[in-house]
Amino acid sequence: MYDLKKLREKRQAKIDEAQGLIDAANQRAPEARSLTADEKTKYDALDKEIDELELDIKRAEKAEQRQKDEAGKTPSLNNNHRTQEARDIASYSVLKVVRSMSGGPALDGIEREMHQQAVTEARALGQDVNGVGIPQMLLSRRDNSITQPTQPEDGSAVKAQDTVRPIIDLARPKSVLRALGVTFLGGLVGDVGVPSLSQGAKSTFKGEIETLDKSNQKFKDAKLSPHRMGTWVRRSKQFLIQTSPGVELLLRSDLEKSIVQELERVAINGDGQDNEPLGILNYSDILQLVLGANGAAPDRDTLVLLESLVEGQDLALDSAGYLINVATKSKLKRTKVDAGSGLFLMNDNRELNGYPVQVTSNVPRTLSKGTSANKLSAAVFGDWSQLLIGQWGGLDITVDNITLAKQGQVEIIIQTFHDVLAAQPKAFAAVKDILTE
Repeated sequence: MYDLKKLREKRQAKIDEAQGLIDAANQRAPEARSLTADEKTKYDALDKEIDELELDIKRAEKAEQRQKDEAGKTPSLNNNHRTQEARDIASYSVLKVVRSMSGGPALDGIEREMHQQAVTEARALGQDVNGVGIPQMLLSRRDNSITQPTQPEDGSAVKAQDTVRPIIDLARPKSVLRALGVTFLGGLVGDVGVPSLSQGAKSTFKGEIETLDKSNQKFKDAKLSPHRMGTWVRRSKQFLIQTSPGVELLLRSDLEKSIVQELERVAINGDGQDNEPLGILNYSDILQLVLGANGAAPDRDTLVLLESLVEGQDLALDSAGYLINVATKSKLKRTKVDAGSGLFLMNDNRELNGYPVQVTSNVPRTLSKGTSANKLSAAVFGDWSQLLIGQWGGLDITVDNITLAKQGQVEIIIQTFHDVLAAQPKAFAAVKDILTE
């Protein structure tokens, strides 16, 4: 009903026009400062329009505030979007984008608008969008389900319910790192400095008039920088002509999984080479627990010592927990705490020695040491809030419909920019010689 920005612009234009009449009269007769009859009529009309616009602006401001107040309340679960913007964004279709890039209709509507915004984001990073861009704003919204009242051929009516689901949701709990409490930072621009305190202030007791000792605080510089990551999924042309909302969600889920899996791999065990971020296991300054010359089977002491290394740093431990692989999980579940209690080191799938635990194949299980070749596993205990995963901009989607054309398939390729950083490496302790066989 009211466009507050346009109303304000219109009011200002009327004010400028009225002031222009006075300025023109002053230039003609500085001593009189009077308007002609026609100028008075026009001025009075402008003055009346300004007053009416003032009332419209007040109504618009009141409506906008009411909308903000309503937005802060828990929304009801229905199919109605509160704003035109939400309705437009809800109709965004990845399938429509892929079809357009595979020789279909030219990109238009909300998909084109979002592409233009993604291009602007990329330029701010000094990058180019090679295909169709998905901006950061579509990676941080959410919905509860998908509805589709009609089935158009271009898939444009795929609509989300309530609020808008992210196209690629990197913050969903199915990520083991997210479940442990890793800190995800989105919408970054440029390098982001994350200095850490390597030596803190030290207080001492002194006499009443003695001079206090100076503390020698030291900071270690570190930063998050964008690293390009690419991934792809393969889909048949028959798949892409479908208009089922389930097909739209499946395509989004495939892209999401491929990104999350690679992010988790590098965050845990990235080697820091060839533009790959350094993973937590390969930080030289994280704490280390060594079990033996050839490795050793884990026992309760292993867990207690690993925890004590981190706890001895006097950190807050806001999100403390374990990260292990399936081989270590199996060994812990088969290893008794002692001979008489009947308890095992790991008694359920959610907890290890009183702390949360997550299991992933991204934790290595083929490490070597001494006579134990390619059969040792790693494990990490730490405060996972101190591991940062940053993202710059949105996604860049391109489609290759040539290479696999004879098989009736296309490759959907995406690229995005991420980095991983341990803000406080000594918030983590690792063991890399667990014998699980």
